[in-house]
Amino acid sequence: MNQNFISQTALDQMVSSDRDQMLKAAVPYLPPKGQQILSVYEKARELANTAALFGNPRNDVSICSTQTADPMEALNDIRRFCYGQSRRFLDNAVNMMAVVQMIQLMNTPAESEENFKT
Repeated sequence: MNQNFISQTALDQMVSSDRDQMLKAAVPYLPPKGQQILSVYEKARELANTAALFGNPRNDVSICSTQTADPMEALNDIRRFCYGQSRRFLDNAVNMMAVVQMIQLMNTPAESEENFKT
């Protein structure tokens, strides 16, 4: 399978590069002191890039234009970047929201019933 990209959040895409990802992938193959130094170096670069991105008051940065997204859609999108207990928590939240939506639909009278009553 030819994969040209890795799964990254919108913020990660804006503050890191392919080189940064490559260096992070190399961390497990280094001796412990090298892992520590490279990990701190890469995280410091990300922090500096993030500060530069949002630090300029003239630069109106918006990570994404889906600020008015459906909450269910937002949770499902966030879920793609989670694993373990966080993913199970989001799954439970999505399931509960689905149940609430079904209850709301069941309690909403059909349009034909409303037109018939008036």
